[in-house]
Amino acid sequence: MMKRFLTSKEAADYLGIPESELNSLSGDKKIPVYKIGGIYTRFKVDELEAYRRKGVTGKIGKSNNSAIDNIRDFFYFNDFYIYSTLAIIVILYLIFKKS
Repeated sequence: MMKRFLTSKEAADYLGIPESELNSLSGDKKIPVYKIGGIYTRFKVDELEAYRRKGVTGKIGKSNNSAIDNIRDFFYFNDFYIYSTLAIIVILYLIFKKS
């Protein structure tokens, strides 16, 4: 399940823009910003998606993540499927191995 609120870094990555540009957009009131506990700046995913749909950001869908970050993300979001597949393989091996 996706988070409802994102940090500045997560929101900037989500939009594919630098964090400084995101802070500038929030300062210009183009993207609503929320203060959690009066300290932590957060952005709503729904509002970021609406802003992204407008096509205002130049790098929609592009990410400046390194290959290592992409691999980490892959395993983070697909770990359930990977572990399930490995468990099924081990169970099938144990069932069908020749004694």
